[in-house]
Amino acid sequence: MEVIAIYEVYIDVYFVENVLLDMLILLSVALLLGKKPVLWRMIAASVLGGVGAVLILFLGGGYGAAYILSVLALDAAMCLLLFGDIGQIPLQVLYFLGIGFVYTKIGNCMTALGVGRFVRIAASGLLVASVLFISAYRRRVEKKRLYTVRIVEGGKELDVLALFDTGNVLTDPYTGKPVSIVEENDEVLCWMHEKPQKYRIIPFRSIGKEDGILEGTEVDALIICGKEGQKIEKDAVIALYKGRLSGDGSFQMILNQGLF
Repeated sequence: MEVIAIYEVYIDVYFVENVLLDMLILLSVALLLGKKPVLWRMIAASVLGGVGAVLILFLGGGYGAAYILSVLALDAAMCLLLFGDIGQIPLQVLYFLGIGFVYTKIGNCMTALGVGRFVRIAASGLLVASVLFISAYRRRVEKKRLYTVRIVEGGKELDVLALFDTGNVLTDPYTGKPVSIVEENDEVLCWMHEKPQKYRIIPFRSIGKEDGILEGTEVDALIICGKEGQKIEKDAVIALYKGRLSGDGSFQMILNQGLF
């Protein structure tokens, strides 16, 4: 005897549920990757996910290859819209799928424990708590990471040791770029005088005073070398700090968290 199950789906409810779930998962991906999501991008990516889920539902086709490819393409589009980094899409999609899988498993466990009425709330709460714990642990570890950085400007180079600091969120008000802080030195001062068009004024509220400004400049590139490999940040902005950044002189630069 063949039994046919018929499900009634309310498109508006289905859309809203997917938007909220995608927003939760995208936020979790951002936390795990140490990224600071832009609110409008987060909302736009989540809405895109909701619309895409509805379209996939209408198109049907079961759970074959076409369905899998459609879901992967949708996940990639959401990650690209949120983060804007096409080179990191495979990693971001992997995180997205992994978090979605964990969310589903948590939901199944909640149902098995007899809390089906609150399964979405419980699963969301546990997922967010887990992600926050992991990201907090990663931040503690990352705060101690040191890198060798080569500052390149006009064919000249300056090598320094730099600390990656998740607390450095300075941005250039002119370009919106992340600002790394380097101890004041004659080399960079010379670059600033040679190219005044690259001069920057960086407001801050975290270096020993309630508020203030740092002088800075834009350089051709920062070549950041660490255990993870080499990263090149072109047209980077650096600010000069008068004095020592470390008490023992173990580093001369503080990298901005936005560079990672």
